[in-house]
Amino acid sequence: MAIIRAVTKKRSFVVRYGDIYDELRDMINDDDEFHEVENTLYENIVDIKGVYRFWGTCDSSECDIVIVSPVELDDEQLNILEELSRLYSFKAYDGDEDEREELTMTLHNLIKKWASGCLHMSSPAEAVVLLAKNYGLEIEQEENLNDWYVGQMFYRIEGLNVRVVKDIAYCNDCIDVSTNDNFIEKCESWHFEDEID
Repeated sequence: MAIIRAVTKKRSFVVRYGDIYDELRDMINDDDEFHEVENTLYENIVDIKGVYRFWGTCDSSECDIVIVSPVELDDEQLNILEELSRLYSFKAYDGDEDEREELTMTLHNLIKKWASGCLHMSSPAEAVVLLAKNYGLEIEQEENLNDWYVGQMFYRIEGLNVRVVKDIAYCNDCIDVSTNDNFIEKCESWHFEDEID
């Protein structure tokens, strides 16, 4: 749940382990229980489907970069992310948070590109729903679809204070001009309910 909250709060596929740590700290008041759960989470975070950890800007685990993806990444994609995440500790970036923010946005946009297609636009909101399903959290689903099955699907995740929205609409984003294929299909996109379209 701490990962889900961190991704929701940052609205990014990319968070620092310290963000997850802080969310977990807010969830567990007992120090002994917190340290036990946190140690287990840190050791096992890479075993969670769709969650990837890379070294960050310092020698502390708080600086580790955690990427949450709604799609499974292949070895080539992971190598690209690992190489880019090494730039966080690049000496030229020391103290330059703008450069680090640009790097975080680059990593975020790579995940968005890899998880999206002409009929599907992904976002951290989709990753949150998939993580919640993988964790077995309770998810209330509400449909607001018309007779053509277009509209919105709302997901209320146990322990999260904002709903996730999947928009379903007709689009022609997959037009192939070279073959004159201009079909209209259902497209979907994801966002948090409190985000402005």
